[in-house]
Amino acid sequence: MAKLVKKAAELGFCPGVARAVETTMRAARSTPVFTLGRLVHNDVVVSELEAMGIAVVHSLDDARGLVAISAHGVPAQVYHQLQHRGLKFIDTTCPIVRKAQQVASQLASEGYFVVVYGDPGHAEVKGLLDRAGPKSKAGLSVSSIFRGRLPKRLAILSQTTRLPHEVQAFVSELLTSLEKFQDIRIAVTLCSHVARRAREAASLASSTDVVVVVGDPQSSNSNRLVEWCNQFGYARLVSSANMIDGEWQELKAAQTVGVTSGTSSPNWLIDEVIDAIERLD
Repeated sequence: MAKLVKKAAELGFCPGVARAVETTMRAARSTPVFTLGRLVHNDVVVSELEAMGIAVVHSLDDARGLVAISAHGVPAQVYHQLQHRGLKFIDTTCPIVRKAQQVASQLASEGYFVVVYGDPGHAEVKGLLDRAGPKSKAGLSVSSIFRGRLPKRLAILSQTTRLPHEVQAFVSELLTSLEKFQDIRIAVTLCSHVARRAREAASLASSTDVVVVVGDPQSSNSNRLVEWCNQFGYARLVSSANMIDGEWQELKAAQTVGVTSGTSSPNWLIDEVIDAIERLD
């Protein structure tokens, strides 16, 4: 029996990733381009870019042409280093990330200790902490950020690709630790595209037998979608159509399959995965 595949309304690249990829590919038609780190968190996309001659470098010492700043943004000092070295660059920082950077800087200038809910090792979070300055910390739990008394003036923002329920839980945990006289600001820096995908993913997981999330294992938002879907049903991360096979018993037995994707998964890859699902006996 053929499987019924239900696709999320919003799939493929988010606007920020689409802008980063298109801008970089357009520039590469006329000059060598080097991306400072992976442009987006998807190996398939990075391989496509490399096939066009767009190389990934992890140090400006290795850049021998136009430098592309990734969609995740970079610390402010990187811009100074580019200028000091006389390197031309294109800035593909996602506009939503750039806005979050501005918020972090503004809150710090107002005297708040800035707390970033997010992965301290993620490129975007590093950029947010840089804008907030020395009086800032990032983490995924209150205990990982603070030990002892909290600062009297506290501002909270989040990595843009976290899910709304995660941020709400973190804020609630933090609020229970606050004293009444403390001054707290909560800034909304979540990506609306990620939030919409989360809502659609929950609906798919509740109405299908299996949800396939097309995304890269290194993609934060793709992994969060899988975790979120598993609260409502059963989901698994798939990075290529090769992962769709008869050994996946839950998928083989499913009559209805939901398909969603991370924000850095190209449409052609999603189409390949759907084709493989529909061919599965």
